[in-house]
Amino acid sequence: MEKQNTLEIARKYLSNQNYKKAKETYLQALKEATDDQSRAFIWAELSWTFYHLQSFQSCIEAAENCLNLNADYQAKEDLYRLIGFSYMALGQDQPAIENLEQSLRIDRNSVKQQYAIFNLAKLYFKHQKYPQAEELLNEVEGYFFQNNRDYWLSVLYMKGFVKYYQDQLDEAEKIFEELLEHAGEGKQRATGLFGLAFIAFDRKDYLKTINLCEATAKLDENFFDKETLGFLTAVSFHRLGRNDVFEKYYQQMIKTYPQGRYRKELDDIKAKINN
Repeated sequence: MEKQNTLEIARKYLSNQNYKKAKETYLQALKEATDDQSRAFIWAELSWTFYHLQSFQSCIEAAENCLNLNADYQAKEDLYRLIGFSYMALGQDQPAIENLEQSLRIDRNSVKQQYAIFNLAKLYFKHQKYPQAEELLNEVEGYFFQNNRDYWLSVLYMKGFVKYYQDQLDEAEKIFEELLEHAGEGKQRATGLFGLAFIAFDRKDYLKTINLCEATAKLDENFFDKETLGFLTAVSFHRLGRNDVFEKYYQQMIKTYPQGRYRKELDDIKAKINN
């Protein structure tokens, strides 16, 4: 097999989503390559192959090999985005942020980059950089409203909590209600109810908080933050004077989350009741 044929075969495997064979064939093509520019292109395509195989560290290394071999590579934004996504998958947020920011410095207007903006907003949100997150969410909201309903609802979810954490409860409430209006009856509806539960709790409407938490859990049995649902419910029962119910939730919470985020607050309430 000649080099070009090997590369063509690798690309065919990649386009047919046979990623294991694609990887093997690209590595063979790499051995046959005779100049750095050819090697750079192979490493770039290997980075996509590794990403689809969920070999994220290998993806990062392949993309960096391409950048090191060819300073004039024409799709650097793709590689930086791919590196950023890989670091996200590995739970390494800071290099993920740095690479997504670099990708967006090169291009932030194309369709593919809307997903880079969205994921960078998620990272800013996670690290409580709410003004930065809000700016990016506003930037991509229109695109996802028109083109990807699920992503748009996720944008609304984050925007609602951005407003909540900046003490703009009325604005947050409007956003969560908009999410509910468009989410149907599925799991994304649960995220809207979850947001409204926080607002009800802040407003000391504890019965409403309990109802919203129960509705959230009922809609999505595998809800991503059951610990917070349990905490809001337990404390709401305590604030309503139902320490008998709080006691049941307390015992369940310390059993399920012995080192949980809310353990100290729950222990403090328990100690206050006992005294």
